[in-house]
Amino acid sequence: MGTTLDIAIGLVSVFFLLSVLCSAIHEALAGVFRLRALNLAQSIEIMLADRALDPHVLRHLDAREAAARGAAPREPLTRHLIHRAAVLVRSRLMPGPPATPLATAFRQHPLIKDLKYGWVGPSYIPSHAFVAALLDTLRHIEWSGSAAPSPPPAGAAAPSPPPAGAAVTAAFTASSAALPASAAPEAPASAAEPSPPPAGATTPAPPPTSAAAPAPAPPPAGSALPAPAGAAAPPSDDAPLDELRRIIERMPGESDLRRALATVVDCTVRDMREANIRLERWFNDAMDRAAGRYKRRAQLIISATALVLCIGFNADSIKLAGALSRDAVVRAAMITAAQEMAKAPPREAPLEGGMDRDEDVMAALAQGGGAHRQLTGLDLKITWSVEPPAEVSFPKLWKALAAILGQGAVAWLRGVLDRLVSPGILITAAAASLGAPFWFDLLNKLVNLRTAGKSPEPYEPPKGAGPDTSVTR
Repeated sequence: MGTTLDIAIGLVSVFFLLSVLCSAIHEALAGVFRLRALNLAQSIEIMLADRALDPHVLRHLDAREAAARGAAPREPLTRHLIHRAAVLVRSRLMPGPPATPLATAFRQHPLIKDLKYGWVGPSYIPSHAFVAALLDTLRHIEWSGSAAPSPPPAGAAAPSPPPAGAAVTAAFTASSAALPASAAPEAPASAAEPSPPPAGATTPAPPPTSAAAPAPAPPPAGSALPAPAGAAAPPSDDAPLDELRRIIERMPGESDLRRALATVVDCTVRDMREANIRLERWFNDAMDRAAGRYKRRAQLIISATALVLCIGFNADSIKLAGALSRDAVVRAAMITAAQEMAKAPPREAPLEGGMDRDEDVMAALAQGGGAHRQLTGLDLKITWSVEPPAEVSFPKLWKALAAILGQGAVAWLRGVLDRLVSPGILITAAAASLGAPFWFDLLNKLVNLRTAGKSPEPYEPPKGAGPDTSVTR
């Protein structure tokens, strides 16, 4: 039982170190190529993809670019080429849908540009910032062909109101034109001023004032004072909600995004706070799906990395178990190393929602370097080397390839293929792809199981005996 447990602890230690090394390589790749930011950008592309909105948004973007082209300096050609090459590499690592005009306009919003780091964009967007930026982007787009009037552009002067009495004069003129000539009303001699009284006539006295009219009663104590005439009404939470619904109504009828927004902000929404909560929940649900996509892609990268490392290190679990079972010195060294590993937990991978706020590439590289030193420092002869097998299958084929590619390349290729079909290599690669936290927990349990046992009883000197000088335990 003791030997079997020691062999299990040795194998779990190797699996744990390989898992830490695979996770560190993945974290370094994710930090250098900004895979989390790219995953977030692709998820927003999926949310905002809408062919019905593309012509309207493109006109909006063209107008903004034309206005900013004269003020902003032109991007250098070298930087433009580097940008395109980086985008091409990232798109090959994490393929996704092409960029859409609405998502491009959304990323140009100041709330989103402030979160940007690098060329891809932010790797994390708060839900309230997403909702505010999306609604403001939709508000400033001209939806041509809609019935509702579009809002005036920023900085434009408001139209002046018509002069007082203009509507009444127009209505009177129209009604006079509709009547026959005989029934047309006679215009007064002077509509502006009354005619003066004839000479000698007495001036009519002004109408008597109603002195007995009661004064208005004061408002009761504690009640609010009435608003003065012409004062603006207090702001209501229904005004932003009505504006949001008008924005949705102005969008094209065949738009999928309009249908999604109208479903989220339906007639049961009572105020803007509830509308914001529903829109944020819609965004959070989409980010949960983005986290699932990122974890699946990360698992593929870690599995491929584990297979490459196991082939390069020749980490054959079957051969490792045989070496541990034959050599007691190697087993003792592995137990000592495993007890040290169990004291230091691995660095947690930042997989919060598939988007990380603190990508520390140097910390991942430092952890990977430590795991590599521990792995190669074991007495199991785990080194990075590929050697060809002793037995050769299909010698004529390999001799022909050696004449074309060279003897060294063919020897390396034979070693890789020999290890690739080895069951022990495949078992180790599958085990290393399970993740460092899994093997760390299992390693702690096995180490605790090995060191557990019946605790020694406390020593009690015999009764009547003097000082403990001769009795030893």
